[in-house]
Amino acid sequence: MSSDNHDKHEQIADRFGRTTDPLAEYNEDFWAMEREDGVDPFQLFLDEQVRNRNHSDDYIKNRERHVRQFRNFITEHYDRHPACASSRHTMEWARAFLNDGLTNGTVAKKLSTLQLAYTYFGNEPNFPHKTDFNPFGSAKCKIDLSKESPKDPRPIPLPELRDVIQDDIRHIRDRALIVTGFKTLLRASEVCNIKLNEVHIANSELQNHYPELGTHPALDGRPNAVYVPHDRERNKRERPTIIPLDDELRRILLQYLLVRPDNGEPWLFLSKTKGRKLDHTNVNDRWKEYFRPRYGPTDRFRGVSSHYGRHFGTTWFKVEQNWPRDLVKYLRGDKQSSGKIRSTRNAIDSYIHTYYEDIEDRYRGEIFKFRI
Repeated sequence: MSSDNHDKHEQIADRFGRTTDPLAEYNEDFWAMEREDGVDPFQLFLDEQVRNRNHSDDYIKNRERHVRQFRNFITEHYDRHPACASSRHTMEWARAFLNDGLTNGTVAKKLSTLQLAYTYFGNEPNFPHKTDFNPFGSAKCKIDLSKESPKDPRPIPLPELRDVIQDDIRHIRDRALIVTGFKTLLRASEVCNIKLNEVHIANSELQNHYPELGTHPALDGRPNAVYVPHDRERNKRERPTIIPLDDELRRILLQYLLVRPDNGEPWLFLSKTKGRKLDHTNVNDRWKEYFRPRYGPTDRFRGVSSHYGRHFGTTWFKVEQNWPRDLVKYLRGDKQSSGKIRSTRNAIDSYIHTYYEDIEDRYRGEIFKFRI
């Protein structure tokens, strides 16, 4: 909503004794209810409107993720409980996803989930929400989310990517962030979620400085690799994954770790100023900083964002190196079959048929190089 239109809405509200933010008055009560009584209104919604229906596991998982994404967004950016949002909050949330390159249809689905939650609140007599206002329905009316033909990711030749990595990305941490995204096929949120104990680099000096480095049990006997859990918040993969670290990425991570803030934080990547954990928006902003406007969106192609590394890596192994589909799915953390998910080869109750040992040697021999 433009500032001019916002002012007009405020004028209309003043004229009729209304408000453009009718749920703001309940903000402190919602926080107190959650803090003192342990009541989370969104868990009630999920329990009574999502989980108790005959929905597929994927449907339930997606709705839970949409709720979690909105909760994280509004609490990170505003002093507001997520159960009493305004139209402005919901529009900013939707626009953040659109700016990250998500399709209109994907953003519409996220808004629909939260619209359903607020409809549930409005229909329950114990909630203060009214049925004549739903901030997510308002946002859907004001943002063009009409279906569009999906755009392809831009096909950037490897020599061009080398030029960007070598010449444009001079900051050590930013280079480590972006090369990690390319080489591991991880999403931005998964890169943020890497902990020091989930990264093994065979370097005695580095391990002396970071005694926790690479100590996760999944990395036992698997040197020079990173472990990516499937069940950490914002990790969207279907299975835990161990991905090799080639010599080039290890060298870049070593350079970064030597200057990384030594403040006791468990996360691999930290912010430049306060030394805190990054979020997916921080990572995506770094990709845009170095790849746009040169590789911005066009009528035919999506703009390069943090998800581009996942597309490039998938294409490299499947098309350029002719990897079998199951091996690529393992790298991406995709579901391969049913059964209880385990991270080790000797789990007899697992139905996962591709393992780290199946891809390690081939990965190390065929991963693309940036020559840095």
